[in-house]
Amino acid sequence: MKAEVVNAFLSAARHSLTKELQSEVKRVGLYVDPTEHVTDEVVVYLSFVGQVRGSLLLGLDLAAARAIATAMVDEPLDELTEMGLSALAELGNLVAGGACTELERIGLAADITPPTIMIGFRSRISTLGVSRVVMPLATRHGKLNLHLSLDIAA
Repeated sequence: MKAEVVNAFLSAARHSLTKELQSEVKRVGLYVDPTEHVTDEVVVYLSFVGQVRGSLLLGLDLAAARAIATAMVDEPLDELTEMGLSALAELGNLVAGGACTELERIGLAADITPPTIMIGFRSRISTLGVSRVVMPLATRHGKLNLHLSLDIAA
């Protein structure tokens, strides 16, 4: 995967998270994982179609998911209610939509599907042989893992 594509997603994630959480976001790693993904407790999943095809996953542990949802709805959430899940889905939309804007700047077109939220530790997701680029991001509300499994059409 091209560095400029990865950077488009990283830029969108930083911008969206910083704006929604009103705090700094730091990338605390980057690696390529060729294996089947064993998920975090909460995963926001979106697909991309167009010149950029594939998936984006935002993976969080339950505590970070609740803390981020709480910050977004500005109301304490002891558990992930429908409102909290909706906030996390919207965060996925903001990151993916921002990435589409960044991709356009480098001449690539993509559309996104509506987000899906998966809850449950150790679910398995296969990207069918397409490696994932994983970027752990640190926020004051907890860690979030940004997973990208993308293919760029010729």
